[in-house]
Amino acid sequence: MAIPMAYATASAGMHPSHTLPMKLRAIAQAKFEWTEVAMPDLEAYASSKYEDYRHLDVSGEGDLEKLVEATSEIHALCVELGLQVLTVMPFSQFEGYVDEEKLSRGLKRARAWFRVLKALDCQMLQVGSSNDPQITSDFSRMAADLQLLADEAAKQDPPIKIAYEMWAWGTYVNTWEHTWDICKRVDRPNFGLCLDTFQISAVYYATTVALSSDLETSLPLPAPSLEISLKNLTETLSQNLSKIFYAQISDGSRVDPNQLSQEAKDKGIHALYAWSNSYRPLPFQQGKESFLPVIEVMRAILATGWIGPWSYEVFLTSDQDRDDPNIPYFWTCEAVRSHLTILGKLKSERSAK
Repeated sequence: MAIPMAYATASAGMHPSHTLPMKLRAIAQAKFEWTEVAMPDLEAYASSKYEDYRHLDVSGEGDLEKLVEATSEIHALCVELGLQVLTVMPFSQFEGYVDEEKLSRGLKRARAWFRVLKALDCQMLQVGSSNDPQITSDFSRMAADLQLLADEAAKQDPPIKIAYEMWAWGTYVNTWEHTWDICKRVDRPNFGLCLDTFQISAVYYATTVALSSDLETSLPLPAPSLEISLKNLTETLSQNLSKIFYAQISDGSRVDPNQLSQEAKDKGIHALYAWSNSYRPLPFQQGKESFLPVIEVMRAILATGWIGPWSYEVFLTSDQDRDDPNIPYFWTCEAVRSHLTILGKLKSERSAK
């Protein structure tokens, strides 16, 4: 079982004082060579440069030229730091609309994002499965929309890959099996999967953190247990290694279901979305009460024979909301510790066989 290279995620959702340049410097200082970049971080940086900056809307309308100029500065900083941007994320709420005008607006937004990717010298866009209740449940329709997106991405110079990730709170696409079903239907060489340890596990652990009534819009789970789902993942994707574009690693903290349900209601979002936004530490962190089977998920992914990049992704508001300049450096150092721990566990398992 080979071990992929690791990289860090410059996550959005942190305190405004934790600027994108600060995060990138922390990532480089921790000796990571690759990073994901979040579009909200890029827009926040543009806003810091231009007082009247207008964020891009659902049609990609806004101060795109200013955003591209600001992004070019971020690219220059990445070059200075020796960092490469693997992917920009998260592009969402795109597929499955019956309204053709919404599809047209989504394609316009994609073209605007592609210009930002070009400014970053980045050739991959992460697309999260839609959680809009207005979309259709027809996977064929979703796939047709995503074919258009993939074809548009392929026209770019250089061409762009689309990494499709299931979000556990997706309206109809909320398991890796769902994204694989759609990936097969899209059938484009530049369209593949992002596999996330939290997202894959969360739907099977939902009853421990969320009220079951909040999950009624989800499709039935394709496998009766996570163990069987992971076995199917290994067997299925071992025959389709080129479709695994990258993986993301994060854990989940225990949280009182009633507390989480109330937080979700206050924010008007799905309980699993609230869990994802606020309670995702790194694996094997002391005092974080994390409990998802991260090693088991990664073992299943690596057992396919895949060799590729994985990231460490954190969304823990108890730390990230604090106005503390040391927070980005703390989390990148924690990512290194988590990475070394995971490598040690995986290698010891390999040696024992």
